[in-house]
Amino acid sequence: MKIGGHSPAWLLPAGFEDLGPARAEALERYRRALLDLFGRWGYRLVIPPMLEHLESLLTGSAADLDLQTWKVLDQASSRLLGFRSDMTPQMARMDAQMSRDHDQRRLCYAGTVLRALPDALGGSRAPYQVGAECFGVAGPEGDLEILSLLIESVAVCQDTSDCVLDLGHVAIARSLVASLGLDASLQARLLEAVERKAWPDLQAILEATPERASALAELTMLAELHGDREVLQRARSALGHHSVVQRALDDLDFVWGVLCERYPQLSIQCDLAELHGHRYHTGMLFAVYGPQRGEPLAQGGRYDGIGRSFGCDRPATGFSLDLKPLLRDGLEPSRGPRIWAPASADAALWRSISDLRSQGYTVVQGGPGPTVSAAEEGFDGWLEARDGSWVLVGSAPEFRFPAG
Repeated sequence: MKIGGHSPAWLLPAGFEDLGPARAEALERYRRALLDLFGRWGYRLVIPPMLEHLESLLTGSAADLDLQTWKVLDQASSRLLGFRSDMTPQMARMDAQMSRDHDQRRLCYAGTVLRALPDALGGSRAPYQVGAECFGVAGPEGDLEILSLLIESVAVCQDTSDCVLDLGHVAIARSLVASLGLDASLQARLLEAVERKAWPDLQAILEATPERASALAELTMLAELHGDREVLQRARSALGHHSVVQRALDDLDFVWGVLCERYPQLSIQCDLAELHGHRYHTGMLFAVYGPQRGEPLAQGGRYDGIGRSFGCDRPATGFSLDLKPLLRDGLEPSRGPRIWAPASADAALWRSISDLRSQGYTVVQGGPGPTVSAAEEGFDGWLEARDGSWVLVGSAPEFRFPAG
């Protein structure tokens, strides 16, 4: 079917997709499993609105989300609204509204976010984001808690034995750039070059200032500081005279050691030049990658001070994941037997169907028309009328329903 000679009416915009029954059911199972996991860790579920005033979504360090935020005009107030492209700023606002002095708050969430542009790999523009945020816990202890929860969250959805946890810390590059004493715009250009790992660009920015040659050497050294735990020791030897760098390396080493004990099957590496979201994050960065996957399965980091614009300047760390890509690789959850029942308004049949459903069975009652055998339709069993009662029959001997 064509409309006005254009695309079919059912064609969706680029970056959007339907979830059919199998994927939708899997997403809901994993969503529920993750929220139950978060609840056992003390994280309480909140549901922020899809739309907010634009200044709330883009306040402070969250301004980096501007290009990814869809804007609309609120005809009721004539103010600009934005569809959330990430839920973390909303968590900061809610924390600020609920907070008391020096308290700790653990929040979790699950829902669709909208992106104005696809990511570099052409992913969904409507990710289903699930995440957890910890407010009021400063230092590596808070990062360790969130990292542990991140790892266990990925394990809910897939086998983590082939996954890699990648660690970084934005304070390292930031402190090296700050030590140069350059104006803010030039520092921003340097950090952007490091984030893009554009080392020739970084060299070109600084080559006109010979007195900064040693600083240039330290910055370009970040390109080599990636790999296993011994990288931290190499970084201490070369950059440990910067107190901020030393503290960041101490935090990474502490977290690394504990995670090795808790999750010995997990591969861990670091990249001290990793700066994704450096205008947003303030400390440790982390991401989990699966085999043969370019985008992270889950990622997060420390973002202290995001609530400052809401009048609540607090330590904060958290992570999020998009459930949709995980459905491609996820472990297939078990399901109960599927039972077929014939079309009938018989009261005894209805009682049998209701009893089966209350025990967790899936029961599908057929409609009028040609009859197809339950076995041919892929059912595990069926209800059959025998001697005035309804009996559950099938090839599986473990059926426990006392029909009749």
